[in-house]
Amino acid sequence: MVKSKTKFPKEGKFVIAKVTEVENQYVYVDLIDFEGLDSEECARGMIHISEISSRWIKNIRNFVRIGQRVVLRVLRVDADKGHVDLSLRRVNSAQKEIRMKEWKYALKFENLLQFLTETEGINMTLEEAYELIGFPVLDRFETYQEAIENLKENGKELLSDLNGITEDTKKALLRIISENVSISTVNISGKIKLSFTSENGIEHIKDSLIEALKIIEPKETRNITINYIAAPFYRLEIVSKDYLDAENILSDALEIIEHNAEKNDGTFEFIRD
Repeated sequence: MVKSKTKFPKEGKFVIAKVTEVENQYVYVDLIDFEGLDSEECARGMIHISEISSRWIKNIRNFVRIGQRVVLRVLRVDADKGHVDLSLRRVNSAQKEIRMKEWKYALKFENLLQFLTETEGINMTLEEAYELIGFPVLDRFETYQEAIENLKENGKELLSDLNGITEDTKKALLRIISENVSISTVNISGKIKLSFTSENGIEHIKDSLIEALKIIEPKETRNITINYIAAPFYRLEIVSKDYLDAENILSDALEIIEHNAEKNDGTFEFIRD
């Protein structure tokens, strides 16, 4: 279960549910991330057979089984009565994949807060960790993935704005994030062939490569490096969280080097790996 700020989901949202009962015309599920009514362990929902599949259904049990986790779309919510109508057929494969991926990040986020509450010297419950840290951080981002990655990259700045938590708590959380969070990246690399015939050719090469390196501020998950191989070859490597961003960095860097080569009668070539 991932703690939610609301007791019931909003209409139109995609939710993770656990199938608890399968009948001839209905499927009942637990909405495991929502508290629901005070009398319930968690919010419950119902899928009518007409919302199971667009195809004709001979046996509803061919589509769902008890204990299965499914991605559903919320159709209607009556919070006073605790009724939530859901649909399975209105979720396509892409929506399912995106929601499941985000749910896994939500579990990761909660685990980080749980680790914090179990740290020696940190007197805090999971509920308090959410109220003081989790929800304020999540309010700044669209997704759990963004929240986690920004805590990894800019955690000190993010936590500095939070009130009600000690410096020891902030340090403990940053340590937990450092030890348990890694951000996937893409890598683009290749060889630069660069030479100048003028007497100050070495200076032109040095200036060109240094200027290319300055196009971004280096970070753990966004960086550009250029290393000497053997004249006239230099190795260029770009790291980024996003493939398109990596391609844009590459394009900007090569444009700078090529421009300097043309301006100073040099020769330039890029050989991609």
